[in-house]
Amino acid sequence: MASEFDIGKAFSRLVGKMKKNKKLELMVYGSLIALGVLLFVLIPGGGNGTDPPKETEHEQKQAETELEGRLEAVLSSIRGAGKVKVMITYDTSSRLVPAMSTDVQSGTTENRGTGSESITQTRTESSRPATVSTSGGAETIVLTEIEPTIRGVIVIAEGAADVSVRLKLQNAVITVLGITAERIDVFEMKSNNEEE
Repeated sequence: MASEFDIGKAFSRLVGKMKKNKKLELMVYGSLIALGVLLFVLIPGGGNGTDPPKETEHEQKQAETELEGRLEAVLSSIRGAGKVKVMITYDTSSRLVPAMSTDVQSGTTENRGTGSESITQTRTESSRPATVSTSGGAETIVLTEIEPTIRGVIVIAEGAADVSVRLKLQNAVITVLGITAERIDVFEMKSNNEEE
């Protein structure tokens, strides 16, 4: 009980000194703001303990392999294409964009001195991923997923020696992936009889 009284007494003295000395008041407020910012930066997820969801490398590779398989199945069903192999390379990986929650704090400080008076207004904003409570804990709200950027596509097909088949394969890839023709190369698959 004595320690609570001492802390309260010390706090009262500090407040009294702050009212008399505006420089001390600004230093205390500045220190508190700096401490708050430091804690916000050091605590993951802006203090709520959650990070935005991230797709693991394994899931990313699995999705890329699945896309290549689906594209191979579609391209091999084009008349004259025969057996088809597809390889897709990427410049970037996919990213999830979380919804952000913004906290705005405003404050006003009045400085009264001899013959002058000034008012200082402060405004601080902080953002962190918005979450929703679920039975498993807090889950980040995802606004959108940014698809990976495709660098190029190689298509190897048995029927690619025929120019019309080659163009059909290229146009199909353009339609499915939404990339330009310059990023697509179509080659003829070697036959089993050919020597290496």
